[in-house]
Amino acid sequence: MRRVPSFLLLGVAALVCLYPFAWMFLSSFKTNKEIYQPTLFFPSDYEWDSYAGLWSGEYLPFLDYFLHSIFVSGGQALLATFVTAAAGFAFSKMSFRGSGWLFGIAILIILVPKQALAVPLFEWMAWLGWQGNLWSLALPGVASGLGVIFFSQVFRKVPDELVDLAKVEGLSPVRTFVALLPLIAPALMTFCFLHFILSWQEHLLPLLMLDDENLTLPIALAKLRDSSHRIPEAVGMAAATLSLIPVVFLFGLCFRKMKTALVELSLS
Repeated sequence: MRRVPSFLLLGVAALVCLYPFAWMFLSSFKTNKEIYQPTLFFPSDYEWDSYAGLWSGEYLPFLDYFLHSIFVSGGQALLATFVTAAAGFAFSKMSFRGSGWLFGIAILIILVPKQALAVPLFEWMAWLGWQGNLWSLALPGVASGLGVIFFSQVFRKVPDELVDLAKVEGLSPVRTFVALLPLIAPALMTFCFLHFILSWQEHLLPLLMLDDENLTLPIALAKLRDSSHRIPEAVGMAAATLSLIPVVFLFGLCFRKMKTALVELSLS
């Protein structure tokens, strides 16, 4: 009985959080008139015309933009996880000159707003000849100060005796790092998922870096809204619903590992 108030509060909080997503999904079946009635929750008819129009490319090349987002976010998350994990290993288990300064730069990357780096990054990509290309968005996101600090704390929990044993066995620092990766698998999956989410919902850099043929979903979805209402509002709701599929899938895949990693960090 003592748990009943907790369950009630959690149930109310869950309903409040889920309501916008349920309204968005159901609105993908509504007409414009029904969508403009906020008190109308359920549509009068369930037809999949909005989803069919998206996949057929009637309104915009949705599948191409969807794959662009998968490539940019997935590639950026995997590369950032590997690079920042290696940096965290070096900061926590190796001693070298200038490590304090470099760690301070990693912290500075977090403190500097992304808006302040947008123009220099644009000029740098233009100088490399990558402006408008998907690589101009995937590669700059690999440098993550938050990831360096996160994995530095993770590797500090790994016993130093394991690193000493690897040295005795004649393993190089690279092989030692690779051998320790299975021990921090929950942290790897947690950071990879969080970085994927941050990249998936990025607006500013895709707007500056990419041309019209290489847009990602957040920018492409804005094209579904126009003052003439030529495109039904249900199409935008359908596109927003489909854009949640990779996020929900990865969350279900990584949830247990994420919970393990976050509990371990909170206890450290």
